Amino acid sequence: MSDGERARRQRFDALFVSYSSDIVAYCGWRTASASDAQDAAAEVFLTAWRRLEELPEGDAARLWLYATARRVTANQRRSGRRQAALHARLALDAAVGVQAAASSDRAQTLVHEALRRLGPRDREVLLLAEWEGLSSEQIATVMGCLAITARGRLHRARRRFRTVFDDLLARDDDRRRPGRAVSEGPTGSRRPSPAASLKAATTTRVRKGAS
Repeated sequence: MSDGERARRQRFDALFVSYSSDIVAYCGWRTASASDAQDAAAEVFLTAWRRLEELPEGDAARLWLYATARRVTANQRRSGRRQAALHARLALDAAVGVQAAASSDRAQTLVHEALRRLGPRDREVLLLAEWEGLSSEQIATVMGCLAITARGRLHRARRRFRTVFDDLLARDDDRRRPGRAVSEGPTGSRRPSPAASLKAATTTRVRKGAS
């Protein structure tokens, strides 16, 4: 193996080790099943290998991978192999990497349900911001739009999430109230805020291969 080929392999291996779990998780939100997410991620890294010389350096490479994953999963959806309802439910399961619904944590459960009820664009921009920790400028790079457009989409997505979350919370309160003396929790307890609950839920994501 020549020095050039060795350097190329080393760079690709470093990209894969650093970002493969992120790309699988991102694809998981945009596909109908864990296997589809794995297939999409494999195609992303195959594309990266073929176009390695075109990849930018540093953090820009991560954004390039996200943008490529966005195109790959969009092509998958256009293939007609998905059903919308199955997509929403299984994509959520794939992204958070859990074996069952987190019914023991009320706020986390409501966050996941609120995200599931959002439109695909709102859900995606929230995930990029909260799950992946991207700035508005980085989101704009991934989504192929202006930074001001990304900021506007994120603002609207957060507002819609807050509306859906508050509605779910009120419904859940109503279900808990009848015949239950301690339905509201300890005296002085506060209802969970949408923003705080969304932030807390992001810390529970279990990536494939994480200890």
